[in-house]
Amino acid sequence: MEILSINADQKLVSAASSIGRNPLSWEGWFCLQIRLQDIDDDLYQECLLWTKSIVDSYLKEVEGRVYFCGNKTIHILGKTISPKILHQTGHQICDLIYAENETSAYYTIYDLVEDGFLYAQSVLEQANNVFSLPVSIHSGLESLPLSEPLSQGQSLGAVKVLLVEDDPVTRWMVRNALKHECEFVTAPTMNKAFGMYSSYQPDVVFLDIDLPDGSGYAVLEWIMRNDPGACVVMFSSNDNLDNISNALEDGASGFIAKPFLKESLLHYIHNHTG
Repeated sequence: MEILSINADQKLVSAASSIGRNPLSWEGWFCLQIRLQDIDDDLYQECLLWTKSIVDSYLKEVEGRVYFCGNKTIHILGKTISPKILHQTGHQICDLIYAENETSAYYTIYDLVEDGFLYAQSVLEQANNVFSLPVSIHSGLESLPLSEPLSQGQSLGAVKVLLVEDDPVTRWMVRNALKHECEFVTAPTMNKAFGMYSSYQPDVVFLDIDLPDGSGYAVLEWIMRNDPGACVVMFSSNDNLDNISNALEDGASGFIAKPFLKESLLHYIHNHTG
């Protein structure tokens, strides 16, 4: 698990902002927040060392990140952790800090799907809402002309879905899951995605990040530049913290991890029609 203490506040605010945009994208992610009271900077540095030792013991193999923030809070964001392990980790950190220096510490556990908005709000309030999000890095693609101006919020007929995915089995699985819910077309590569988006003008795009001829982020950037407000949902087996945060910051409406749940796909289909 990666541990951050330099620029941790700004990086946490960026992550929390992404969580607040769409908690559903953070399926399986949790935050263990440790709050310390009446502690000076020297003691806080010792607390960081103790926390690191416990994290290495309990969460070493867990996908995630630890943020040691300047406001004397510690945020441990991790994926697929049992509640029992989270509570044990929180108890151990708080008990060790108190045993060593009789300094009170308290922990809170957030399920980032159920409590995502609440968690994001608490982080931004602690930061006094003064933060700057990372600047999006454009791919350098030239703007490609669209065949016609894109319609906004089509209300007649079935929802039109474009899946950009190179794996044929995944394409079949998504098509099978949605065959009664929408009109459906696919594109197996980045280059074919541009032409298909222009001609088909989908209402919802499910977009794989890793494509054989480029990155799904390049397709996302192009769609957002040509059709601001489009509903693009990133689709990947690599649901690490940066992939989810970057996708939402770059304009994606959501992030779905593979293997996907049919309900996750239908959420965006029905949300578009509703």
